[in-house]
Amino acid sequence: MKHRFSVAAILGILPTISAQSFDVASVKLHPGVVTFSSDPAIHGRTVTATASKLRDLIEYAYAVRSDQISGEPTWAASDHYDLDAKAEGEDTLTTAQSRQMVQALLADRFQLKVHRETQDVPIYALVIGKGGPKFQPSAPDASGGYSVRAGDNGLHMEVKRGTMEQLARQLSNTAGRPVMDKTGLTGNYAYTLDWFPADRTPPPDLDAPSMFAALQEQLGLRLESTKGPMEKLVIDYVEKPTEN
Repeated sequence: MKHRFSVAAILGILPTISAQSFDVASVKLHPGVVTFSSDPAIHGRTVTATASKLRDLIEYAYAVRSDQISGEPTWAASDHYDLDAKAEGEDTLTTAQSRQMVQALLADRFQLKVHRETQDVPIYALVIGKGGPKFQPSAPDASGGYSVRAGDNGLHMEVKRGTMEQLARQLSNTAGRPVMDKTGLTGNYAYTLDWFPADRTPPPDLDAPSMFAALQEQLGLRLESTKGPMEKLVIDYVEKPTEN
C-alpha cells in the first residue's frame, strides 16, 4: 500500500539522497514474534537494527524524536524490520556519516520523501531538580546505548552511557507531549529509571511511581510544563520496501 500526500508540501521536501551510501544493505521484515528490538547501531563500518519500525529508522536517520514525526501510514506502526548495512572502508563510521547513509537507504528502499516545518506546541522541559542530579557520569570504557523493557509495573530503563537528550527522547514516547532537554548537562551518564507512562491509566493496585515522581526520586530531575517551538518531520511519501 502506498501513502500519498498533498503536492502542496512538495516545495518543502528535503533531499534524502546523500553522496554517501552503503555498499551492501539488507532490509527485511522481522520474522516471527517480536521479543526484542534495537535501534540502529554502528559496528565499525556496519549499521544494524533488529525489529525496528519505520519510525525508529527515521528517528535515527534524521536525528529526531518520535513525537516530531507525522504523516505515517498505518503499516508503519505494525511492521518491524531487520537492517544490516555495510559501507566499504576501514575507519569506523561516524554518527553523522551513518545517519546520511540511512537517509539514502530509506529513500532508496522505502521511497521516503519528507519535509520539515516548525510548530509551537505544549511541551515538558526536562530540568535539574532542587537537590541536583542523582546519577553519575559513565565509566570511560562504558559501551553506548540503552535498553527499555516493559513489565507488569511499567517501564524499566537501564543506561550505561547515555545523554540527557536520549532520556528526553525516550520520555517523549510516553509523556503525552514532547519532552525537551533543558538540563544543560552535555556529558554521558549511567542510570536506571522505573516509571509508569504518563499517557496511560495505571491499574488501581499498581505500586509503580508515576513518570514525574520517578524522575525526581530516582534521577533528581523534574518536568516543567511550558510551550515551545518544535520542528516536525512530515512524511510526504513512503511505501513498503521490497524484500531483499
